[in-house]
Amino acid sequence: MEGFLSKFMSKAEKDPLVPVGCTATLACLMAGLYTFHTGQAALSQKMMRARVVAQGATVVVLAVGTLAASRMKEPDGKPKGMHPIEWEAIQKANAEKR
Repeated sequence: MEGFLSKFMSKAEKDPLVPVGCTATLACLMAGLYTFHTGQAALSQKMMRARVVAQGATVVVLAVGTLAASRMKEPDGKPKGMHPIEWEAIQKANAEKR
């Protein structure tokens, strides 16, 4: 069974901006909570806004990566992730149309 770290590293290799975005989000969150705790309300508010921007950017990067991955095809022309039985049915239907 694959461990957490090896799974994380393989996913980070496929889409390296997602861990960067998650780290930025966490850093803004921690800094915002710290400044709130120390009584710097204006800076805390800015850090929370920065967290929202970082979180939004992470979601956008994740969506773009998912879209790009869904458009990739395997060497035989089959869309990546499609079940072989489904691919055979599509091939059969296309052959009957010809």
